[in-house]
Amino acid sequence: MADDLTPASLRFLSDAAHLLATSAPQTSAHLMIQRNSLMFSHDIPQSDAQRQHVCGSCGHIMISGQVDVLDIESDEARRKKIASQGKSVKKDEPRKGCRKRVTCGSCGSYTKINLPPANAITRRRLKQSSRFAAVANTPSISTPSNHSPAPPLEVARPSANASSKKRAKNRKQGLQALLQQSSNAKPSVGLGLSLADFMKK
Repeated sequence: MADDLTPASLRFLSDAAHLLATSAPQTSAHLMIQRNSLMFSHDIPQSDAQRQHVCGSCGHIMISGQVDVLDIESDEARRKKIASQGKSVKKDEPRKGCRKRVTCGSCGSYTKINLPPANAITRRRLKQSSRFAAVANTPSISTPSNHSPAPPLEVARPSANASSKKRAKNRKQGLQALLQQSSNAKPSVGLGLSLADFMKK
């Protein structure tokens, strides 16, 4: 029966401690110590998130930036620090991730949390010949017989970066073609005059 009440007790102690964190910090810390001892007596492991949120020594709820300090040390910074002290750094040593160090503002103790290393970035590039083969093997789109056939599409050029002048010229030509099509598609109603014709002097 006591095991059934453990999650509810932990939740109650945690909620009560968080409610009293600003108004009564010592009471809040005492409740968190009771919560930690209850977890320890029932062999419930603490997650890294819980360890960095609550001080294991005094029970103070740590909020980085107010009184508590959060330091993040990368593997590269650690290697440089070891090298500057004159110790040798093993080249075959596996990569380690970052390390968080949260210092409690109430008692001064700190909690170290090791983070796993990030996955190595791998970039895949298609070979030039396979890219052009993929473009050539794409099926063509059939057009209905009552429409005129579309102009053939340009094959991708080897250089992906066209100059900005070429892009601007192509954009201008495309806009002019659209304007020409829209002016040809309009049927002439009446005398073919519009408001713009009367506004001209």
